Amino acid sequence: MEADQDILHEFKFVLGSIVSGSDLEVKEGWIKLEKLEQNVQSTQSSNYVDVLRDIQKELLHGQVENIREIPQLLMWFAKYLKNPDPNFSDDLAAFLRNSKIDDISILESILRVFENKIYLNTNTSHKKLCKAIVNSLANFQMPRETEAISKYNSSVEKIQDYLKPFKDQKNLTVCLEQLYCIISTKPTPGYAACIVLLLVDKPLIADGVRLLLNSPYKDQELVKALTVISEWLLKGRHNELLAKWLMTFIQGLESERKFSILMKIAETALNLQNVCCAFILPKQSQTVGKIYLYMLQRQNNVSLFHKFIATVEEKRILGKNVFEILHSQDAEYARETLQNMVDVLEALIMRFPGHDELYTSLRRSFPVKPREDIVKEILRDSFWSDEKEKLQISCLPERSRINIMSVDCLRSDDSKVGLANLGNTCYMNSVLQALAMTRQFRYEVLNYKVSDLASQVLLRKLQNLFALLMYSKRSSLSPSEILQVSRPAYFLPGQQQDSSEFLCHLLDVLYEQEKSAISISGSTETMVDLKPISDEPMDVADEDVAASDESVIKRWTTEEDLTEGAALKRKTQSLADFTQGEEMAQTQHLSDSHSDSTDSGIQSVGGEDVPSPPSILVHRVFGGESKITYQCAQCDNSSDNTDKFRDLQLCFPEEIQENQEVRVQDLINYYLTPEKLTGDNKYRCDKCMKLCDAQRIIKILQAPNHLILTLKHFRYDSESRLRAKLRHKVRYDETIQLALSDSSPETYRLYAAVVHSGYSMDYGHYITYACDSKQQWYRFNDSYVSSCTTFQEFKRLEPPDTPYILFYERCTSAGRLFEEEEDRQELSSLSKHIQDIVEADTKTLYSAAGYRDDRKRTGYHLSRHDNSDDDNPPSSTCRGRINIQSNNYLW
Repeated sequence: MEADQDILHEFKFVLGSIVSGSDLEVKEGWIKLEKLEQNVQSTQSSNYVDVLRDIQKELLHGQVENIREIPQLLMWFAKYLKNPDPNFSDDLAAFLRNSKIDDISILESILRVFENKIYLNTNTSHKKLCKAIVNSLANFQMPRETEAISKYNSSVEKIQDYLKPFKDQKNLTVCLEQLYCIISTKPTPGYAACIVLLLVDKPLIADGVRLLLNSPYKDQELVKALTVISEWLLKGRHNELLAKWLMTFIQGLESERKFSILMKIAETALNLQNVCCAFILPKQSQTVGKIYLYMLQRQNNVSLFHKFIATVEEKRILGKNVFEILHSQDAEYARETLQNMVDVLEALIMRFPGHDELYTSLRRSFPVKPREDIVKEILRDSFWSDEKEKLQISCLPERSRINIMSVDCLRSDDSKVGLANLGNTCYMNSVLQALAMTRQFRYEVLNYKVSDLASQVLLRKLQNLFALLMYSKRSSLSPSEILQVSRPAYFLPGQQQDSSEFLCHLLDVLYEQEKSAISISGSTETMVDLKPISDEPMDVADEDVAASDESVIKRWTTEEDLTEGAALKRKTQSLADFTQGEEMAQTQHLSDSHSDSTDSGIQSVGGEDVPSPPSILVHRVFGGESKITYQCAQCDNSSDNTDKFRDLQLCFPEEIQENQEVRVQDLINYYLTPEKLTGDNKYRCDKCMKLCDAQRIIKILQAPNHLILTLKHFRYDSESRLRAKLRHKVRYDETIQLALSDSSPETYRLYAAVVHSGYSMDYGHYITYACDSKQQWYRFNDSYVSSCTTFQEFKRLEPPDTPYILFYERCTSAGRLFEEEEDRQELSSLSKHIQDIVEADTKTLYSAAGYRDDRKRTGYHLSRHDNSDDDNPPSSTCRGRINIQSNNYLW
């Protein structure tokens, strides 16, 4: 017995060196193991076998550094283990959980041990092992190199074979549930995990889908899971089975009327980078391609349709787009796919009329003619609309209530209303959405008592817009009326403009119109109550009021004013100061291109003879107060200027390189750092009566409730007279602090940001990210609004997508009045005027739905026939011609 114990002890030592020793120790360990074989074979004691089992168990539960040796060791143990070990499944599960296996071929080798029946005990539960295997598979990402992909797919197929003995109902259920948990939460689960779906026989797929749909799930998790499956469809060889899974899920969700989920899945799937492969490759076109076309034909999302058009027309593979590739191939699958695609596109052209230029170009690229009968059949079929099951319109006739089922422009309850692009008006849409998501501003606008319609046209139109953004059932609105009364006179229709300049102008006009109304009424009483207002009849209709050009405040600085000296490089320069008014250049020129007491980078909110700031809405929400001090370095004389501001213009220090990361907090600190005025930027001292070196100091006296920060991602080239966009790496702090002159710093939290997308400040596109009171973030892209999974999506933005205007709300007690407010008041608590606006919009929407449904059946197209600049704008180029948004319902 002592000899046996000595041998067992030596075995334990040798096996330990194999799993944790150096390469040399591993090699020597296997040699020693071979020498011990003879002694092992001469030992027939059952106790000896039990000890070997204990050694194996200890190895699997311990720290294994040389994971590649485990498969060979398990096969070595199998020679001496006469009966199946009931605990081996759990032991191997523990090993997989505790080990970091970074190569799928190692997992393949480990699972190969199940070919030896000594390890496959069919009488025990494999629940833990199933979970561990699925978790391991999800860690293996598909490689990019051709040879590596081939080896990866080979391992996947072998593992699938090794797992076939686990295909009983209990094990499959555990595997499916664990897979769903992973693909619905894990950021990028590896393609190898699809093995679980491939293990299920075709007739049982419906049962698997029913199992997952009948269990509690969150909508966003299901969207994530099915998006992963749609991505897998484009990666591997197993298109047929995976396509069957995805299509069964789609049918199951349709039967449950979960249209909002289906629309989100389609949005992601049809925007995948390699989506074109679903149509041009033989095997995929017959499976994946058909599913994607099905998703497309069920759409009521015009934005997604237009993006898909851009993909099939512009995506080039070997110099050809999808149409050209399919048309050039003499194969049945290519002819069938091409014909089906053209049929679906033609049907959607009829479903979403009003984009003649875009559709004319698309139809010209059709290699084959659409089949009229198929197009009509697609139009007759229902399509996905996430509010179909929620609509109960008892006030409309029976026919209209039925035709509501054909509405293709309804939004879901958890979504937001978009704003149509009226021809390069993304600069306006982005700002309006950010303001609408400013809860205090929106609340005060909606509850404002407009005392003089003639002098407060913009405020009334903004009130109408905010009401519809909150309460309309449309997916998007056409903001034509607000454009007419808010667009500066020098903003020509159809041209791209700057969102910061528009924001400054909008707030200027609101300020001046309210000040004018107060002057007319002869009272400075608060024009808004911080509680719902009572209903008051309106004597003057909005339609009878025209916007007054006299209320437009123009910036005092022009590009011509800022083309000399170092003034262009100062940290106080504002992008909003680059306007085009020639008359301003004549009257407001910087003295010798040197500092002036008004040049602070702070946007002022008015002149001297004005009502007290708290009585003005703009200042109540965004207004702060600062003091700018100029101190002469020669005579030490100083002069102070106290000013009201509503936003801070932040520039990047010249010493910061574009590859260096800078925080928003750093830019604020730099802004408040005393600035030396020397060289070409000297200060004209009133005491010395000449230009002198000086120091400028900006201090914040009063913090605003909402802080607007404009990041000046540009530099001005005086030779080319163009603005070049800077590409600094910015960390967009979720919270910041604003230092105050005589008190503790104020803390602010980010709630909205206007983002500029493009490589130049003179062209590009604007979108807005903003969150609600529950910290749910949304992405506003003209007509299309989507939910962001987390705030991290915004933080991951990289040039040329750069946040330009940041909106922060104060976190301290002074700013909490609206911090915990619900995002939407009860409509019944608002004025009768607002309730009438919303009711009229709802009735118009549903009436138009019935009308459109009739026109579809008769084959007619809807179009607009008026000739105004704003309702028939030139094609937008801010995102390219494909992504123009439109809306047939103008309010």
